[in-house]
Amino acid sequence: MVQKTDDNRKIVLKLENIKKTFGGIHALKGVDFTLREGEVHALLGENGAGKSTLIKILTGVHKMDTGRILINGNEVEVENPISARFKGIAAIYQELSLVESLNVAQNIYLGHEPVKNFFGAVDFKSVLKKSLEYLQNFGIDIHPNTCVKDLGMGEKRIVEIVKALSIDARILVLDEPTTGMSAAEIDTLFRIMDDMKKKNVNMIYITHHLEEVFRVCDRASVFRDGENAGTYSISEVETATLVKAMLGKELKDEFSKRKGTPLNEEMLRVENFRTERMKRPVSFSVKKGEILGITGIIGAGKSELGFGLFGVDKRKEGQIFIKGKSLTINSPIEAQKNGIAFIPEDRKELGLFLELSVEHNITITTIKDVIRNSMVSVKRRAHLAEKTAEKLKVKPLNIKMAAQNLSGGNQQKIVLGKWLAGRPEIIILDEPTRGIDVGAKSEIYRIIQNLADEGVAVIVLSAEFKEVNGVCDRIMILRKGEMIEEFMKENASTEKILSAALGG
Repeated sequence: MVQKTDDNRKIVLKLENIKKTFGGIHALKGVDFTLREGEVHALLGENGAGKSTLIKILTGVHKMDTGRILINGNEVEVENPISARFKGIAAIYQELSLVESLNVAQNIYLGHEPVKNFFGAVDFKSVLKKSLEYLQNFGIDIHPNTCVKDLGMGEKRIVEIVKALSIDARILVLDEPTTGMSAAEIDTLFRIMDDMKKKNVNMIYITHHLEEVFRVCDRASVFRDGENAGTYSISEVETATLVKAMLGKELKDEFSKRKGTPLNEEMLRVENFRTERMKRPVSFSVKKGEILGITGIIGAGKSELGFGLFGVDKRKEGQIFIKGKSLTINSPIEAQKNGIAFIPEDRKELGLFLELSVEHNITITTIKDVIRNSMVSVKRRAHLAEKTAEKLKVKPLNIKMAAQNLSGGNQQKIVLGKWLAGRPEIIILDEPTRGIDVGAKSEIYRIIQNLADEGVAVIVLSAEFKEVNGVCDRIMILRKGEMIEEFMKENASTEKILSAALGG
């Protein structure tokens, strides 16, 4: 458990009246924020609330329209990320910036390597020695000679943190740092954060997991619609208060009840199916109108199964039956032709063309439906995109907007919309609510339930045990690549799912 800070500690960072607009949209409307010495300060809010904009201003990615940044009482100007770095400000983002082909030590000192002569030759011996000192200083059991590509996600995230500390960062921004990490890796991260606090490293912690806030943070500031909706001491606040501040209302039921029930018609059956990346063959089935949850701890093999069913990875053994008919699916195109859609975990890299508009992203898989006389009908394409975006309640409802300008929750809706426009009968969702806020999660769950009510067979691949327990009709546990247990919704609980996933 990270120690709580003394409220009388000095303020090391103060942001005053920060304003920022993008094309007439007010991203920040005069925000104030403070960070105390030796503090972990959570920054909470729905996607699009202004958190990322504030952090990008602090780290020099964006320039503010008006406002002041003060470090240790002195006003500073952060012109760009290099300027931020020299002022002791560093950020660890969800998307890692490590060079996979280099070792740990080379990554830690990349861009500021110690040199051993006038000609600037890198002192590799010093790089290894200093990296080892940093790692040992925080009790991190990673050898500096290890190639980064051989590390797990949690270890890579920790290397990113050490990399920031090597430039003597005193203000560290952690953006969803536990993404892709196991429970043991998260415990290690929090222990390192405790050590950093004792060494007066001051942290801003951005997360959508409120349980982490109560475990690791001292204060929390909640952003809503570009404003600071309140700052709270964690020792004196409840979860419901933070959620209400984020949404502007109480979230009465995160998981609403389904209107329909699964039908007896089998849509998909998998028998002893395995690809080269899957550890073991699996067998299961899913019915029309059913939401099947497949869960397990990080590394259990959920994503590999999804890529295999969608034809990204080639089948090595076993069979796939769709509506009782045995099929060979060797590519995503074949999967799509047979009514299968797949929403991958990494929506930015694998699900979207970020620089293209909402309209182009939604219609890209169904372009044949908007072609007339060998030409794309601009009117039909716009109509299909508008209709799909409206159904999914995309905000803002502007199909000409670039996908990269939407919040994470709305980006996920666009990925869903891209496939829903083609009316699939089987849809596979890999970590459907990764990196999105509690309000957007509730909307994604509603969409999933509506799809099932319309007769679509839905497979949810998720490591969020509460999520599969709340939204799925049936839950299967994947452990080390093997299906080991199954629960019906009425017999399931988060505790049972966790116990099975851990082999209890």
